[in-house]
Amino acid sequence: MIKAWRSLLGMVDGWILLLVVSVIVITIPIIYFLEKKYRLPKQKWYSRVAWLIIIPVIFSSVTFLNHEKSVIHIISGGIGNDPTFYNQLAGAQKNGPTQQFLNNIDVEVMKKPSGYSKERMQQLKDKYRKVATDINKNRVNNFKDQVVIFNLSESFSDPNRVPGIQLSNDPIPYIRQLKQKTTSGTMISAGYGGGTANMEYMSLTGLDLSNFSPTLPTPYTQLVTHRKYNPNIAQSFPEVVAIHPYQGVYYSRTEVYKRFGFDRFYYLGSKYKIKYKKKIDRSPYLSDETAYKNALDQVKKANNGEFINLVTMQNHFPYDRNYYNNSDKYTPVGEGIDDYTRNAVQDFSTGLSYTDTAVKDFISEIDNLDKPVTLVFYGDHLPGIYGGVDMTKYGIQLHSTDYFIYSNKYAREHGARNLVSKTEYVGPNDFIALMAKQTNSKVNAYQALLTEVQEKLPVATLNTQKSTVNSYNTHTEFVDNNGKIVKYKSLSKKQKQLWEDYKLLQYDITAGKNYWKNN
Repeated sequence: MIKAWRSLLGMVDGWILLLVVSVIVITIPIIYFLEKKYRLPKQKWYSRVAWLIIIPVIFSSVTFLNHEKSVIHIISGGIGNDPTFYNQLAGAQKNGPTQQFLNNIDVEVMKKPSGYSKERMQQLKDKYRKVATDINKNRVNNFKDQVVIFNLSESFSDPNRVPGIQLSNDPIPYIRQLKQKTTSGTMISAGYGGGTANMEYMSLTGLDLSNFSPTLPTPYTQLVTHRKYNPNIAQSFPEVVAIHPYQGVYYSRTEVYKRFGFDRFYYLGSKYKIKYKKKIDRSPYLSDETAYKNALDQVKKANNGEFINLVTMQNHFPYDRNYYNNSDKYTPVGEGIDDYTRNAVQDFSTGLSYTDTAVKDFISEIDNLDKPVTLVFYGDHLPGIYGGVDMTKYGIQLHSTDYFIYSNKYAREHGARNLVSKTEYVGPNDFIALMAKQTNSKVNAYQALLTEVQEKLPVATLNTQKSTVNSYNTHTEFVDNNGKIVKYKSLSKKQKQLWEDYKLLQYDITAGKNYWKNN
């Protein structure tokens, strides 16, 4: 975030910055004067040594702050400390910024699964190599020959799915119609009103956020930048590009993409320039039309296989600034809708209509290309504008976004196929397996395990009944293909074993010895 200081300072009113600078300038000479005029008695040498020992011991206790049985954890809980790791703002408001900062020092990536060892990981890799061999018998393509786009569409979600909300007009008629004839359905998001980078992490790695400890709510900044081994789908392609028509430093994306093996990252201010730039009406964000035009440039330049990670910005909050003209076309109809929700839904839905048009134009363009192009489109989370809807009652609906996977005409003529089985409800970690299946591409052992997870397990996600909970990553919830919550104990023996295999792989990659890589 320090690298984004210009953008961060831009969020603060100018008079506050001026006041802070003035106070600092005035305070420094006052402190200097008081130090000179009122010197404290010189401490004895043994007193200094004692303090040099005591102070580090006291402050080092924060490295055990989140260890449940530690003395410091018990004390902090006794005085009302509630970390709320996923919502740092709420945590700072409850605990104060200093305590909340200390809460984030003691980080555990993931609890070690039972039976984790070098031998167990070797067995696991051998097992899924055989699974990959079986899968590949019926696959005719390779990733190196495909152009694949993972498009995270900021906050894209159908407002009509939210209980109590019905729009006067449909803002997404094209995408709604497209979903009827291609691989599509509902993605269960692990966030509400936020969590973009987490959904992106899950889609690129195939790993599940709910397996991490509550002290690690943001893998991009807390994990990826500290690990040398970060397997992800981009590594299966000869050329890899990321496009984000906004600042590139948030969530450490510039560093994360390097760790993931991306060749180029296009963002505002990067050495790889965002060529097309267009805003709509009064919106401060570059449009989705802009995002797709820049992506199309990369697709056309691709000589062989290419992976593009496209993260849009058009529909980002806030939604109460009246960014768009004629937003009253999408008025929410229902009882008990307050003015804020009505105005926010109208502006948000207007943005969705522009996305709908941009997607239509983009698909028309890729359909004219003589190369196989597959677009994986998904919304990352709902916007946080439905405050009147009961999360405990409608948790699934408030964590349901839209997704589809579209292969262009050329790809369909060369082996790509639509999927119709078990694709109504998916998680972002399922997209690697779904894309490989749709493009008819061969997989490795890692991707074979992800395929098994996608095909044979219900969607795993975080607790959908609460948007921010202190036990954020400690409660895995499963959602079946009918959108119903199922408990872990109701899974079959084979499903439970598969889930344990999956956790072993995730632990080895993110917190373990990387036996999978070295075997």
